Amino acid sequence: MSAGATRARLPASGRGFAWLLLSPTLLFLIAFLVVPGILLAGLSLRNVDSMLNIQPGYGLSQYILVFGSTTYANALFTTLWVSLGTALLCVLLAYPAAWLLVNAPTRTVRTVLYVLLVSPLLTSVVIRTFAWIVLLAQNGLINDALRNLGLIDTPLRMLWNMNAVIIAYVQVMLPFAVLPLATSLGEIPQSLSRASMSLGAGRIHTFFHVTLPLTLPGMLTGAIIVFALAAGSYITPLLIGGRLQPLLPITIYQQAVQIANLPLAAALSFSLLLITGIVVFLLGAVLKRWEKRTYG
Repeated sequence: MSAGATRARLPASGRGFAWLLLSPTLLFLIAFLVVPGILLAGLSLRNVDSMLNIQPGYGLSQYILVFGSTTYANALFTTLWVSLGTALLCVLLAYPAAWLLVNAPTRTVRTVLYVLLVSPLLTSVVIRTFAWIVLLAQNGLINDALRNLGLIDTPLRMLWNMNAVIIAYVQVMLPFAVLPLATSLGEIPQSLSRASMSLGAGRIHTFFHVTLPLTLPGMLTGAIIVFALAAGSYITPLLIGGRLQPLLPITIYQQAVQIANLPLAAALSFSLLLITGIVVFLLGAVLKRWEKRTYG
């Protein structure tokens, strides 16, 4: 039954009640997402003088500065590849975890594994990020352990670089990749694998030609979520990588809070939103094309 047919059969009173239930969410989104977004778009088109005072009139000077500056272009490019790398690492690490969740021997074990997976999300990202500082600092646990084992003489510099940022990103965002993958794996009928192996295919061949293709929606969904979160995150890179890392969220924070150039911060924000939207759209298009090719 199509969605149009469902709506046609829904009585007018039922449609009114449905809109009544939906209205608080719509009002919340309009008040705290749409209206601020419109105000931010208008702010990004304003000009400033040498003292960063907002001038009357509108123009594209802030966007010309964003896309004409090598500093901002480098920050945008670095943000993209760090976000894409984080998404790729999260999907690769999430696959074994999701497999273990779906193939848990009992329901109790599966519940415990889900609790362990979700429990980090109940903790503030700031606390989890500070935990990485405790681990990676020059006087942190890892350096102390390596020195006690006699493996190093001087502490390793594991903080304040992009590798530390990516490691912290992966730890913080890994559950967002595991959950969609576990859902995709759980929806695959066991009979498909048994049918493949009964026709002579080995476990590895069955995995790469049956299981892995059918989990592509889960992998892409997890990658999209992780990419979008990483592209907009500034707390983790600010604490782990430092304020000098060429990442656009840190630049936006500095322009808005420290320099108080609000039009430029708004233009940087919309530029990041646009590029992130394009990447998410492309990944979504790949997913839709796969679904059309698989299910017709």
